[in-house]
Amino acid sequence: MKAPESRSQAWAWVGSALLLGTSALAAASCTSVIGGTGVGSMAAGGTASGGAGTAAGGASANAGSSPTTDCTAPKAPAQRLVRLTYAQLENSIEALLGPDALKGITSEDPRQREFQALFAEGDLINTQVLQKTVSIGETASGALTTGFDSITGCASATTDDACASKFLLAFAEKAYRRPLVDDEKASLTQLYSDAKGIEGTVRDATRYALMGILTAPEALYRTELGTANGDGKTATLTGYEVASSLSYFLTNGPPDSGLLAAAAAGTLKDEAGIGAQIDRLLQSDAVKQNLTQVMIAYYGLKALDQTVKDTQVFPDFNVGVRNSMYNETQLFVDDVLWHGKVSDLMTSRKTFINDTLAKFYGVTYPATTGSAFLPFEFPDKQRAGILTHGSILTARARTDTTSVVARGLFVNGTVLCVQSPPAPPAAVQAQVDAQLADKTATERDKAHYRDTTSPCKGCHLGFDPYGLVLENYDGIGRLRTAYANGSAIDTSVALPPAAGGETVPDVYSFVQKVTESGAFSKCLTSNLMKYALADATLVDVDDCNVKQTHDAFQAGDGSFTNLIRRVAGSNLMTTRSIESTP
Repeated sequence: MKAPESRSQAWAWVGSALLLGTSALAAASCTSVIGGTGVGSMAAGGTASGGAGTAAGGASANAGSSPTTDCTAPKAPAQRLVRLTYAQLENSIEALLGPDALKGITSEDPRQREFQALFAEGDLINTQVLQKTVSIGETASGALTTGFDSITGCASATTDDACASKFLLAFAEKAYRRPLVDDEKASLTQLYSDAKGIEGTVRDATRYALMGILTAPEALYRTELGTANGDGKTATLTGYEVASSLSYFLTNGPPDSGLLAAAAAGTLKDEAGIGAQIDRLLQSDAVKQNLTQVMIAYYGLKALDQTVKDTQVFPDFNVGVRNSMYNETQLFVDDVLWHGKVSDLMTSRKTFINDTLAKFYGVTYPATTGSAFLPFEFPDKQRAGILTHGSILTARARTDTTSVVARGLFVNGTVLCVQSPPAPPAAVQAQVDAQLADKTATERDKAHYRDTTSPCKGCHLGFDPYGLVLENYDGIGRLRTAYANGSAIDTSVALPPAAGGETVPDVYSFVQKVTESGAFSKCLTSNLMKYALADATLVDVDDCNVKQTHDAFQAGDGSFTNLIRRVAGSNLMTTRSIESTP
C-alpha cells in the first residue's frame, strides 16, 4: 500500500465520518504510521508511571557506546498522524474559544503530568478515549449558548446563514491549524445546511457544526505527511505541519499567530526560519513553564504523592515535608533550566529550601526571619544535584528502609537510558521475598548476594551500583553515615560499563563521571527527542539522529535552552520517510 496521495486519503484511514463528531475515531491509533505496520508511543518494557526511565522508553543495551552504523544520513521516521493528548486538545479549544469554554471539564493537574502522555492515555482510541474526546467537544460547543454573539461576531438580531458560514469556515481553519481545502469547505457548508434542516435555527446549526469541527480528525490529529522530495523516499513537512509540531512540543498547545504567519510566508522551510521561531518561542514564559513541567514529569516526581512511609520508622515524614520536597525540586529544576547548565541537574549543590526542609535536612535556614523558600547551597559532600533531593530519594525507597534496586533502576533508566530488565522470574520469587523480609542484612549485603548469585547477577550487576552510591541517604532522603546497627556505610562501587566502568567512592564522584562523559546529557537528549515526537519508539539513545543532536548541543554553551533549540531544530522535526507495504 503506497503512502497517501492527499490528506483527505489519509483522513479516510483514520475515520471517514468527517465532521460528524461521533464515531469517526473509534478505530484510530494515537500515532498512526502511514504506509507501515508499526504503531506505538513507547518502547517495549516500559510502564506508564515511572518517569523518563520507563514511560519515556529510553532504552539501550549500552548507553555509553557509539553507534556503529553510518550517521551521514540518519533515517527519518515514517509519515504519520499524531493524536493530540487530552491536555493539548483542551489547550487548543481554550485558545479558540477562551478559558471558560471547558468549565466542568477536569483539566490535567500539572503535578500529575505524564512524560509520555499518549501512552498513559491509551495506545488506541478505545471507547473510553472516544467518550472523553466527544465530551470535551460537546462542552466546548456549549460556549455558543451564552456567548454566540461575541464568539461568532454575528449579532443575534441580524444573524443569517452567510454570517454563520463565514464564522464556521474561519473557525475550522484555526481548529485545523492550516488553510482549508475546497472539499473541507464544501463538507462544512453541507454539515451546517443539514444541521439547520434538523435543528431549525442558525444558532443551533452553528453549535452542531462547531462540535463537528472540534471532534473532526483534522482537529484531533496533526499530520506529518509533508511534500515528497525528489528522491521519492523522503518528504519534507509543510510549513503548517512544522508549526504544529514545534508548538505542541514547546507549548503543549496550538501554534500561535507568529508560527502560522511564518508558515503562510513559507519561512518554516529552512533552518534559519525555523530557528528564528524557536528562539522567539523560548523567550515566552508559557514555554518555559511548560518545559519545566515536562522535566518534572521526566523525573517522575508525581510518584512522591503516592509514596507511603511507615510512621513508626519515619515519624518525621508528613504532608508538610512531602510538599516541601516537591516544591524544592520544582524550584531547583526551573532555576537550572533557565539560569544554569544542563549538567547542574546532576552536580549542583545549590537548591531552594524553606524552614521545614532546613530542619529536615539538618542545615541552617538562610534567613533570620520568615519561612519561605530561599536559595541555599549545601556544603561539599552533603548533596549534589537532583539525585540527592529528598523527593527523588523518598519516592525510590521502601516504606521502612531504602531500596538499592529502586534507586538503581531509576538512575539506570532516567540518567543513562539503559533498558531495565524484566521482573525476576517466578522461580526466584522466594529468594526475593526472603531478602525483603531480612531486617539484619544491610543493603550492601543484599546487593552482594544478588550480584554473586545466579540468575540475579545477570541483571543486578548492571544497576545495583547506582543504588549503592546513594546508600548514605535513608528511606526519606536524610543524610547518614552508618546503618542502624552502627556499621559504617560504604558507598564505593565499580560502575557498570554504561557509566564508564570505573570505581567511584561516592555519589558526588558518580555524577561528575556521567556528566563529564556526556552519558547523562546524551540520555536526556534522546528522551527529549522522544517527547518532541510524542513517540518513544522512534529514536534510541544510540540513534544517529540523537548523536547528531547531542554533538551539536555539546558544541554549544551547555544550557537547556541550547538543548531544546537543537532538538526542536533537528531533522527529526522536519523530515519523514515514505514507506510502503506490499
